[in-house]
Amino acid sequence: MNKSKIIVFIFTLFLSAGVFAQDEFHYTHFDMTQVALNPALAGGFEGTARIGGLLREQDYGLEFGQYATPVLYVDAPLIRGLRKQDWIGFGFAFQYDEQKFSGDDYHNKIKTSNSFGGLSYHFALDKKRKNVIAIGVQSGSSNVSSANRSITTPKSIQNSIDNPGTPSSVEYPDLPIGKKKKSNKLGYTIGTVFTSKISKTKKLRLGLSVSSIGRRLNYSILEKSTGGFYQRKLRFAAFSIYQMELPNGLVLEPRLFFQLTQPSWEGSAQILAGVKLKKPKPMVLYGGLGYNPVNGAQFLLRADLEKIRFFYSFDLNLTDKQAVSGAASAMEFGASYILKIKKRPNPDPVLICPNI
Repeated sequence: MNKSKIIVFIFTLFLSAGVFAQDEFHYTHFDMTQVALNPALAGGFEGTARIGGLLREQDYGLEFGQYATPVLYVDAPLIRGLRKQDWIGFGFAFQYDEQKFSGDDYHNKIKTSNSFGGLSYHFALDKKRKNVIAIGVQSGSSNVSSANRSITTPKSIQNSIDNPGTPSSVEYPDLPIGKKKKSNKLGYTIGTVFTSKISKTKKLRLGLSVSSIGRRLNYSILEKSTGGFYQRKLRFAAFSIYQMELPNGLVLEPRLFFQLTQPSWEGSAQILAGVKLKKPKPMVLYGGLGYNPVNGAQFLLRADLEKIRFFYSFDLNLTDKQAVSGAASAMEFGASYILKIKKRPNPDPVLICPNI
């Protein structure tokens, strides 16, 4: 086996053990993943249904190992709970992760798709629902596969020149990367979220979740490997968001996020400042800064309309990782929409007596 094939083999073996790295939430807009972040967030809003999505592009400065990770979700408050002020929510999310790696004479992709859904129960601590504790549980499945194996050689390039339309790369059967799809159970995720409307101008939200409960991963995506399973370590994720409106109309939103999967941890601290606008449409425009020890400085933008939220972020690498991936670490953009269907009024019939 030559040097290039050895590099591919080692790198793919590394990916096969860490292909579920996106189980860790490497998202700058962590709260915009909603159901994927914490199952207790499902249905935790005022409206009929909510749909949203986020796309993260990470490490595109690397020669290999780039990530593209879109997330789509939908959730809704379903029915009333055991009490009038309680309710039950439902949420479903789909996550796709594509890891690219290539060299002078090889290229490949590792593709991971996760789908999961769950239920949440929102327990109101008062009749006006100013303070609510939600608990949620979800589960799902995951699929992993590799793309076509190919190598570019001088012979294949010459063949492409002599025969226009012929690919410049050729399939290499001996390259030890399999295309067979491996399925895994995601186990269970449980979570809780506390939401408090402290006043008309202040709101607090705290969340904690535990993922990968009872999860066993098929760690082999190598075609010639005998395969096997290992127990995924638990992931703990916590967040806090505090929003307050100042008398001058400025809105401040400090945010914290932390997660732990032993032996590694990750966290970020952010602050958003928003300005209320009345024209051309009522909205709040936010700009903010944050810092993550892994991806460096974070620059955040957000626009909140009545039913729609748009957001964008850019991570500027300020850590030792910059020597490998460059200054452009990652960017995210996406949107969410809350559907509100008003009930048709059902007035009592009015009997009109004619004048006689």
